[in-house]
Amino acid sequence: MAGTKVSRRVIARTLAAQLIAEPSRQNHWIQALAAYLVEQNRVSEAALIVNDIEHELYEQDGQLLTHVTSARPLSDAVRSALKKLLAAQTAAKNIVITEKTDASLIGGLVARTADAELDASVRTKLNRLATIN
Repeated sequence: MAGTKVSRRVIARTLAAQLIAEPSRQNHWIQALAAYLVEQNRVSEAALIVNDIEHELYEQDGQLLTHVTSARPLSDAVRSALKKLLAAQTAAKNIVITEKTDASLIGGLVARTADAELDASVRTKLNRLATIN
């Protein structure tokens, strides 16, 4: 069917399966996705598709990709506790954490997965307090 648009979910499901089946070819599959998005004029959907791929990796292989932003670099103890919490909440077999720091959080952290967000930052708590009349 020429001209039929492939759904984001189908793209994500297919790419996640390839990433699981061929982890040594990860760069190849990511480049193939990028080329497809450019060729099909779907670059604006890239962030949504990446989110869908993260969800599919969890569904297909039990990998939970978690993006953590913290006021300061995570200690090994905090990283370990966060992994245990996420594993208990999701039953994921493997928790993968990418980390970045943002001093504007003041303290604490924000952890984001494809499906949820845990915001335990001081900045958010202060903002909530400021809205109480």
